Amino acid sequence: MSMTETWSDDFAQSMFNLKDKVAVITGGNGTLGAAYARAFALHGAKVVVTARNMQTLLETVESVKEVGGECIAIQSDVTNSQSIAALVTAVDQQFGRIDILVNNAGMAFRAPAEQMPADKFAQIMNVNVTGTLIPCQAFGQYFMQKGHGKIINTSSVRGFCGHPDGYTAYAASKAAVDSLTKQLSTEWSIKGVKENFAININAIAPTLIKSPLTQEICEDPVRIAPFLARLPMGRVAETKDMVGLVLFLSAPASDFINGQVVYVDGGCTAG
Repeated sequence: MSMTETWSDDFAQSMFNLKDKVAVITGGNGTLGAAYARAFALHGAKVVVTARNMQTLLETVESVKEVGGECIAIQSDVTNSQSIAALVTAVDQQFGRIDILVNNAGMAFRAPAEQMPADKFAQIMNVNVTGTLIPCQAFGQYFMQKGHGKIINTSSVRGFCGHPDGYTAYAASKAAVDSLTKQLSTEWSIKGVKENFAININAIAPTLIKSPLTQEICEDPVRIAPFLARLPMGRVAETKDMVGLVLFLSAPASDFINGQVVYVDGGCTAG
């Protein structure tokens, strides 16, 4: 069997290798953030978790240390450019490199569309959209200088299709994250060809994920029914369903995947 000139057995054997990579996870104190941190550590990466609440971040750090991983917590605010610039500097000083950014920080507020408070709408857009843009900018500039980097944003199926449970602000914010991901990918790919750097920026888009934050919905037969009706696989997502995609988009195996919104939704958007 003939291979192309770019084929490498070494690459094939190392395409999922994350050993000694440095991954930064915003919202590292939540259910998903903690799971990502632990998974990265189990695959040999060094992990930095960041959020505004240091106490809950330290719980994630302890969880990572339980599996022998290296993890530190740094307090920051994704909506504050100075705070995120300081985060980049602190991580680089600590580890001498940054390879991966997972933009996991976010929030939701549900209300009927006709009653959605303008201030709440603005808050959701600030945290979910501006709070994605600012880390992308700061880490993106770092990756441009270093020559490479991976960014994984967090979207949702709500950015693609509506839902009858008061998601006006959340859906709008995630649609913006989708477009932001594609725009940054396009600009930075073209710029990278000219200036010799490569930044892969993609978004993951889950359906409803079972967690303490969604327990109220998941345990209410009336509220969960519309979700299940649109899930061909007959269940909502679990934390474990998300981890594999994040690791894949962080690894060399995904080097030619860029500007994509990848749905982890049990077939919700398939039909």
